[in-house]
Amino acid sequence: MGASVGIGGLIVGISMLVVFSMAYQSISSQIESGLDRLDDADEPIPTFTIDDAILFDGAVVDYTIATPGTGYTNGTLASSTGNGGFAGDYTVDGSGAIIDVVITSHGNYSSAPTLTITCTTACAGNSGTASVTATLGNAMYANFTNAGSATIDFDDMWFFTNGANPVPFDTVYTSAISSTNWFTGETLFLQWIGPALDPDLDRISMTVGPTTIGHNLA
Repeated sequence: MGASVGIGGLIVGISMLVVFSMAYQSISSQIESGLDRLDDADEPIPTFTIDDAILFDGAVVDYTIATPGTGYTNGTLASSTGNGGFAGDYTVDGSGAIIDVVITSHGNYSSAPTLTITCTTACAGNSGTASVTATLGNAMYANFTNAGSATIDFDDMWFFTNGANPVPFDTVYTSAISSTNWFTGETLFLQWIGPALDPDLDRISMTVGPTTIGHNLA
């Protein structure tokens, strides 16, 4: 009889320990969840502005070295037709043939401009035979300012066109200082160039956490 009572008491004791352990785990989980919510509440809501945004549908987005020529020195390219504002630099090889062009200003034109070649130092030999032609496309420019008190990671930023087509912001923006953070008070200049842009694009927006801001294109 005494043994039965002892075993029964042991079973009751173990059951109480199990119940206590489960209650402790439940309370601990609730405390941790509450602390997480407090931490989230301490994080400031992202605040930013899209200061301006414009789309050019006649920008020089690419070029073709139709004739590389010879006898050139490194120099510049400009437009001899229209007032779109194109500018570029070119480099030459050992024979003075144009082998590469870097567009420094895409401009905006109603038709492809005629490009003129200017040597930085005196051209020689058979210069004057080279030809570089322009290809027009779309260019979108926008400025974004972090107006809040928190540094924002690029991984938390999503960019939209016409309210759809979300892409990570860092797939359309490259930092000039190789940073992956958007610091308080910093303005990011986005230059998106190329035929991949929708010609009917008329609005952009960006989402960071719970905050979404949109801006119509000028």
